[in-house]
Amino acid sequence: MSSIVQKLSPEYFNIIFRYLPTNRDLYSCSLVNRYWANCAIPILWESPFKINIVYNLFPKVIQVYLKFIQTEELHNDSLVKRPLYDYPSFLKELPFDRFLNSAITNNYPETLIVELFKILSNRSVMLCRFDLSQLHLSFDNLITHKVLPQLLDNSSIFKRLSYLNCTYHLDIEETQQTLKAQIFNALANSCHNLRNIKATVWCKDETIALANLICSQKWLKKVSLVNSNESASFSIQSLQSQAGSLNKLTFKNMHRDLNLNKSLSNRAKFKPTKLQLNDKAIYSLLQCNKITKLKFKHCEGLNRIPIKCNYTFPNLTYLEYTYGNDNIYDVAPPVEILSNIIKMNGKTVENIIFDWHSRNPPECTQLIKNIAECTINLEHLKTPLYTLEQLALILQTQNHLKNLNIYIGNGVNPYCALYLFINMPFNNLKNSIIQLYFDGYQNHRPEFDQLKQVFEQIFYKNYQIKNFVLRQYCWPNLLKRKKEKLINIMN
Repeated sequence: MSSIVQKLSPEYFNIIFRYLPTNRDLYSCSLVNRYWANCAIPILWESPFKINIVYNLFPKVIQVYLKFIQTEELHNDSLVKRPLYDYPSFLKELPFDRFLNSAITNNYPETLIVELFKILSNRSVMLCRFDLSQLHLSFDNLITHKVLPQLLDNSSIFKRLSYLNCTYHLDIEETQQTLKAQIFNALANSCHNLRNIKATVWCKDETIALANLICSQKWLKKVSLVNSNESASFSIQSLQSQAGSLNKLTFKNMHRDLNLNKSLSNRAKFKPTKLQLNDKAIYSLLQCNKITKLKFKHCEGLNRIPIKCNYTFPNLTYLEYTYGNDNIYDVAPPVEILSNIIKMNGKTVENIIFDWHSRNPPECTQLIKNIAECTINLEHLKTPLYTLEQLALILQTQNHLKNLNIYIGNGVNPYCALYLFINMPFNNLKNSIIQLYFDGYQNHRPEFDQLKQVFEQIFYKNYQIKNFVLRQYCWPNLLKRKKEKLINIMN
């Protein structure tokens, strides 16, 4: 067996090891023998500050890196053993906040942190991912704005950078604005291969620098604008320079509800704002005709964008609008804008995700009609519905639907809604998943015998259905008590 394993080239092990679910598994493979270690260690040290998605200070990583500092003090043979591998040379992903906090918790001074940067540069490290999303977690922001420019001075490590997340906020406003603009300008000069940019901008200098960074890229594919104010319009205008490659655009966390930000467990510092795009930004956005995915996640103000624009994206396959949760409501869902986008792009769109929560149900029948009549290849639909007419429109027309997730408002009797699934079967629905969430009142709760009759007929006429999930806010224990009994009957 060992001889067979040894015949496998390192390329095969590289592919296999990258499918391992955790760093712990990868570390176990490195202990098997030297051959496996030579394949596993470089992968393990590509992102040494990341163990799944759990935040940690990783003091041992910094301690290992320090052994490579070429000073007489740290390279006394009697004190320090030379590591088996050149660990810093493997680095591909650098979450700066974790790197910095690990050094600070080890009581390493600013000068020693700068030496760590030089180690990376001297070994011709080429980062693929650089994350500046959580600098507020650093124990000392003064160190942050002192040492980060030192890293940017070693700009050679960013030449192959493909992913940049620069969505942080510092407590010192003037320092943040100067530093962030400096970051964008430094990367614009040294890095031209970015595929994915996530950024936050809050002043003129920042948005101009971000626009320069966007324009300097050769083949930018994804842009996410997070928690930014009206200054962001200038950066959006620069997207026109990437019209030939940009295929995914996301606007996120532009709202004024601090409670929503807390409920989303957003660890980044949040500044209340709303989505504001000027006419030039909208025009530039519409020139990006390669866009396939368009997302608006927790953005307030989209309903103020001009409705009469020709929102045509010839390649659009994914449209998402999300705002609020069960306890936080959307005052004005942008129904007309979304309806217009669906009408213009119905022939290509395959995934529609609408998930707003509203105290007063908006008039969205026309939106539902556009979904039902204009989309011919729709496979995944999630949307709120408020009338039986709207539900009937969806059930009658969707021939390619594979996943259906509907939030039904409290004006609809759940029992009547379920009966629509009996009378309007999905003839072409294969391996489907249907989820219904009823926001009805306690007195609308169906009895178990009623559910039994309904589900027997639903599954008889719709045997292709793979999973039918029923949830209701006012009956949390309904299926908990009856689930096993109901499943036994259906089987």
